[in-house]
Amino acid sequence: MPVTEPSPADAERFFRRDSSYRAALGVERRLTPAAILGLVAAPLTEVEKEFRRNLDSPIGVIANIGRYIADSGGKRIRPALLLLAARACGYFGPRDISYAAVFEVIHSATLVHDDVIDGAEMRRGRRSVNARWDNTMTVLLGDWLYIRSLAMALAGEDLRVLRLMSDVTLRMIEGELIQTHTTGRLDVSEVQYLDIVTRKTAWLFSGCCRTGALLSDHEEWQAPLSAYGLSLGIAFQMVDDLLDFTSEEAVLGKPVAADLKEGKLTLPVIDLLSRRPALTDVVRRIVERPEDCESAYGALVAALHEENCILNARARAEAEAARARASLVVLPPSEYRDALEALPDLLVSRCF
Repeated sequence: MPVTEPSPADAERFFRRDSSYRAALGVERRLTPAAILGLVAAPLTEVEKEFRRNLDSPIGVIANIGRYIADSGGKRIRPALLLLAARACGYFGPRDISYAAVFEVIHSATLVHDDVIDGAEMRRGRRSVNARWDNTMTVLLGDWLYIRSLAMALAGEDLRVLRLMSDVTLRMIEGELIQTHTTGRLDVSEVQYLDIVTRKTAWLFSGCCRTGALLSDHEEWQAPLSAYGLSLGIAFQMVDDLLDFTSEEAVLGKPVAADLKEGKLTLPVIDLLSRRPALTDVVRRIVERPEDCESAYGALVAALHEENCILNARARAEAEAARARASLVVLPPSEYRDALEALPDLLVSRCF
């Protein structure tokens, strides 16, 4: 069922600043992922339908792969961000649903291309698209998804959002190019790492949040929400990179140490090599012989803990999360702003 515009009274209810309203919301209680998603449950259901509808095709092989991608799941964090940001800015119309679906299609395109580039065989606990079909089909399907997202965005007839999506997609591809260029190198700097993370992950988060402000026509909230999304995306990716050293395959849905075995240096390893350059040979062993690196990997993880590199990286992620929360201070109080404020800590703690 399409989401309809609320009455003026309904819209005003979310922008009241009095303490009784804030107390009624229970803002002192820690918001849970279920409570946050519950705020946008109805429109998220519509986003899922729109997402699946746009992955369908009269061409059988495209429809089959599209269903496989849709059925692989995912938390739909990016669509939820757009919906929450739009409502935090006072927009309750139906256009956020279509644009949220666009961003999820863009995200899906990057994932299938990434898996080809990385030679990945697992994604979200099941075989990746390229492992089930082949690289040629997967690259073409990723291209199809990018063009499909463009067609979806054009249907919205909002040149501002179209420009934003084009810019975000371009930055993401630039990030992939930079990362591919540095893959296998052991001299990647922290600055280079942050540049890649910002382009590949954070700009998409930022674009989702900024689109919410664009839909509301509150120009003064675009920059703060864009900054919020950037910091949130950086924090999210930093923690995701940490899981490569702290989690298990069953939890990750892909092999542990995958990033390093693919030749990608992340923040903990960059930090470690700056402190103990002698471990460069250990890292090189993992990169060059990923199929036979168990002992080298064990030594590396031990050194990461000895030098507090895991804790340091987590502290950096928490600092970005705090920066994200601070960006929201200009928004009017509402349950949606409360949800956005709670998200950074939930993502950093991987509760979401």
